[in-house]
Amino acid sequence: MALGFAHNHPTGYEAFSEIDSANERALLEALSNRNGGHVNLVALLLANGTWKGRVRSSSAPNFPVPARHIAIIGSRIQLGSFAQQDTTGFRSRQAAAFGQPFVEALASLRVGVIGASGTGSPVITLLARAGVGEILIIDNDCLDETNLNRVRGARKSDVGEYKADVLARFVDALGLPVKTASMQSLIDVSPDAVDALSTCDVVFGCTDDQLGRQLLNSALYAFAFPLIDLGLGGHVTEKDEDAVLRSHFGRISVIFPEFGECLFCQGVLREVWIRHQEALRENPALTEEQARERYLEGGGEGAPGVGPFTSATADFGVATLFDLLKPFRRFPAAVRKDQFFIDFVNMEINSRGQKGDFDCPYCGAHEFTNLNSSHRLGRPSLGRRTVHV
Repeated sequence: MALGFAHNHPTGYEAFSEIDSANERALLEALSNRNGGHVNLVALLLANGTWKGRVRSSSAPNFPVPARHIAIIGSRIQLGSFAQQDTTGFRSRQAAAFGQPFVEALASLRVGVIGASGTGSPVITLLARAGVGEILIIDNDCLDETNLNRVRGARKSDVGEYKADVLARFVDALGLPVKTASMQSLIDVSPDAVDALSTCDVVFGCTDDQLGRQLLNSALYAFAFPLIDLGLGGHVTEKDEDAVLRSHFGRISVIFPEFGECLFCQGVLREVWIRHQEALRENPALTEEQARERYLEGGGEGAPGVGPFTSATADFGVATLFDLLKPFRRFPAAVRKDQFFIDFVNMEINSRGQKGDFDCPYCGAHEFTNLNSSHRLGRPSLGRRTVHV
């Protein structure tokens, strides 16, 4: 964490002034004397309705570094002060559809993708081809031969390698102006993964791991990033030695720190499912009968991973990011902006009813927006966080 301050110029002077610079250097010196070592100071300026930002470091106090961008999030993403980008080549079609500022904003974003399989891999490739500037990929699984029907960019020769590395290598080989970073981690047990996650502007949850989803549900409030969580569900029955697809749907949940119901209130997460997965982590050989004896149930969404359905859900997810940056959707009254389903069997788009729990510590009481803990996300298992006051 770093100390920052925001101010405005009532007279309308649009740039940082010499007085601002002198004040920043004085604050940085006091901060460095108090904390010692390397510290940073963030300065934000609002002038004529436009935000500007910069960072000073104790190692070079006279040379402020401009902020890459400033994100203001409510029920959408407003991105300001991002650098101009070249919109020729592969970005030109999107510039024609959404305008040059839109593609420049995409190029400034750092997007985290948790899970690199059926939905995560098409999300990653779509983000890269859309022109997102940086993509962080976190996944702890290795590629299996059964994944080849739906993992974008994967080849049979990649079987046995970490999915995160396979996807990062595939994106790098495209030769597009996008930077990738991959981590082979379970997001709920790795302090490094949590720290990396905290630097993202937007996060896609593409995991069927209940403990990972639980962490994302906490992190979006503590780190103030929008979460676009994707899932698939359905029901298959056997008939005359043949499978029948009774239902199949893709889910898109959109949650901001101050907008949208959390994953618990949306019914995507339940405490009993989390306890079940915790028990399986402790004892992978746990049987269904043993789980029932402990009043545990797996639950959650689950459906066969079939390429057209996983890819279609990813398409809707990335289009949702586009809509958050530059709104273009018109939602009918029956469809929620924070959660909707694509029914692949009945060819419908619908939403569940809202729970409306005003006491929820996440989306109701907003306890996690002011998390006061010396540990990452309030979890001692993730270690202490570094705080500069």
